[in-house]
Amino acid sequence: MENSPSSRMSEDSDWDLVDRIKAGDIRAFDTFGIARHALCRAAGPGTDRLRDVSFLSRELKLTDAQAAEIKALHARLATRLDECCARHCGVRARLGEALSQETNGTARTEAALMEMCRAYEESERATLDHIRRARGVLDAKQRARFDRMLTECLCRECPSCDAPPQHAEPDGHKP
Repeated sequence: MENSPSSRMSEDSDWDLVDRIKAGDIRAFDTFGIARHALCRAAGPGTDRLRDVSFLSRELKLTDAQAAEIKALHARLATRLDECCARHCGVRARLGEALSQETNGTARTEAALMEMCRAYEESERATLDHIRRARGVLDAKQRARFDRMLTECLCRECPSCDAPPQHAEPDGHKP
């Protein structure tokens, strides 16, 4: 192999490319780690908190019958979130394997990404369904308080990037 400046530059460029690919892979793993944390943090041991309705009972002044119904809804949601998290984490492991084995192909990683997105979407849809069902248990005054609590919760800082709270106008658009 020639040891001229141009061949060394080519080798250096190849190593730069390898380093950039490695950095991209690290960023990809970090991104998926953040997504997993966001999804599974709520679904992991934290789902136990869904079995406790004392906070909502106190804040919304639930009747015993309402508290029992909300508790059943919470248990159903916890089960669905646990299932979504298990699927998401399993796919994430397959994604790591696919990333380490692919050179220039992306079919397996794209398929894994789509499956992870479906699990995440399912968890979000399950949560929305839960919120709608919970609202159906409440009277008008409790629903208004519940809606304010939801807005406060959803408009807090982003747990992944610490972005400041976002507030929507009454028409649903950001100011």
